[in-house]
Amino acid sequence: MKHIKIILIFAILFFNASCNEPKRDNETSTEFSEQKFRWENPDENATIKIVNTNTNINDDDLISKLEEDFKKQKFKIESVELIKENSYNNCKDNQILKLRGNGIKKYHVKRIEAKPKNYYPDFMMWVFEFETEGETIATEKEIRKALDSGNGFCNGKAPEYIVRYKNKIVHLGTRAEMFRGYIKNYAETIKKLNE
Repeated sequence: MKHIKIILIFAILFFNASCNEPKRDNETSTEFSEQKFRWENPDENATIKIVNTNTNINDDDLISKLEEDFKKQKFKIESVELIKENSYNNCKDNQILKLRGNGIKKYHVKRIEAKPKNYYPDFMMWVFEFETEGETIATEKEIRKALDSGNGFCNGKAPEYIVRYKNKIVHLGTRAEMFRGYIKNYAETIKKLNE
């Protein structure tokens, strides 16, 4: 009986000690993830690079060509929004790239039929228009550099593609990896429109 009491006392003491003392492994991983997070995002010393878009946007030509394909694939433009600014983080150069002006549109595109079962694939499409093709090419390089920075995690890890159409940059992004194929196909379609 004495042995059982001693074992019970040791068990209670051991349990109490293990509950009160935090695990060192958790602290290390938390510190590592916080450092990683700080490294992956521009900090308070980041420079801001502003790129002005065109004074207005005219993407009717591009959208009319895409809408034919949207119909075939059972997609529909759910909403269109004129936005004044969109930004990209560049962790490598500790920079925030801001695209500003009246040359920006944001589209929400959604499939009207479920595929796969019970899922309605959707994606966002940002269109940035610039005055010249030269500005478009230079800005596309800057966006790609930002998206590739931080091992590709600097702006999140959602599937996305950047493609150029004349003096426009089209950024296609979706929330789920399972929908990547759709935006990849539309990126290829837009590339072919340039030919």
